Amino acid sequence: MKRYFLIVVVLSLIASLGLWAGGKQEKQASLKELTKPVTIEIWYSLGAKYSAPLEKIIKDFNKSQTLITVKGVYQGGYATTQQKLLAAYIAGNPPVLSQLEQSLAGAFVANDALVPLEEFIKLDKSFDLNDFMKEMLQGAEFSGKLYGLPINVSTPVLYINRDLFRAKGLNPDNYPTTWEQAYEISKKLSDPSKPVYGIRVYNSGWIIHSYFRQFGGRLFNDDYTKVLFDSKPVKDAILFWKKMVDEKVAVYQGGKDGSAMDAASQIGMVMRSTGSIQWFKDHVKFDFGVAPFTLGKVKAVSLGGGNVYMLKKTSPEQQRAAWEFLKYLTSKENQIYWSLNTGYMVSRKSAFNSPEIQGIFKKDPRYRVTYDQLPYAFPRPKVAQWKEIEDMLRSAMTKIIMQGASVDILDEIAKKAQELIE
Repeated sequence: MKRYFLIVVVLSLIASLGLWAGGKQEKQASLKELTKPVTIEIWYSLGAKYSAPLEKIIKDFNKSQTLITVKGVYQGGYATTQQKLLAAYIAGNPPVLSQLEQSLAGAFVANDALVPLEEFIKLDKSFDLNDFMKEMLQGAEFSGKLYGLPINVSTPVLYINRDLFRAKGLNPDNYPTTWEQAYEISKKLSDPSKPVYGIRVYNSGWIIHSYFRQFGGRLFNDDYTKVLFDSKPVKDAILFWKKMVDEKVAVYQGGKDGSAMDAASQIGMVMRSTGSIQWFKDHVKFDFGVAPFTLGKVKAVSLGGGNVYMLKKTSPEQQRAAWEFLKYLTSKENQIYWSLNTGYMVSRKSAFNSPEIQGIFKKDPRYRVTYDQLPYAFPRPKVAQWKEIEDMLRSAMTKIIMQGASVDILDEIAKKAQELIE
């Protein structure tokens, strides 16, 4: 994290000295036709089975015309891709396109490193922005400007071990709609001697972002100038999880060990990505259900996943070529193909209403749940220093829930976070 913070500081210093080669003085590419071949790169963070559908889309695009060659480059996980992209941008040789997890784009926007897409959209009559679901676009919007288009957007949903519900005499169709109900159901599902826990909770950023909002808490104010997670609602939310863990009706476990518990039928309920439906199909032997993760006093669920952004310090020709590929990547047809092969959500209304996607919902209604809760979706934090702040917050939560630290340590964490964003 020290390395990440240093890069952000260097970016800020360079920006303040007006040394960005691709700064505000640079004019955006026009939509005039390309006259000579252009090769561009798109960096991405999608490994394993998710990279194959993306590479096929890239391959099909390259075959569809003769002037633009797109090369996909896997750069590692979200944080690794961001760090490599920051370094490439400082060095003056970034790719023209890159996938970024939504909360990691703030460092680039803050330093004027991304190309706003409005001018392309305005000049390209073949592109219909109104076909995109507005809830999904909000993750790529900063101060009223659109900087990216969705590629692998998702929301966390509640996975339910229906067999465990039945074994405990519970109706699996009566899933919880509040945290109080989740607590009561968890008490009936739990058996620490096995061990089996009613619910698995963990401090992944988008999970706790959703969770705090559900208790009426906020991480920041609307313009991200003030830290708010030292508030009573956030402290109450953390103490509620601590109570469940202390009573052994919940287990505080994330990562691979948490997934192993899910697969071993040790968990009654867990919040995971929309994209985990296929994981459950591949890894569990029990009957599982999917329910909305809109618990709490406030119905709220954080957007997750990433968007594709266009970088400055690239030529007008590269940007023009990148726009053509970005349109192709997010077309109705490719949205359908992408969703069918990855489990991620489509972001176009026309794709959502297509026979292919509607057919999936009819065949397996579990895939529709994430769309049903979209009206309650809100974007991830949009501050340049979010990754470091998130790490401090997650560490504090572990100390409170697992080590008995006072919840008031959030006051000091919030103070440090406030200093960072100032």
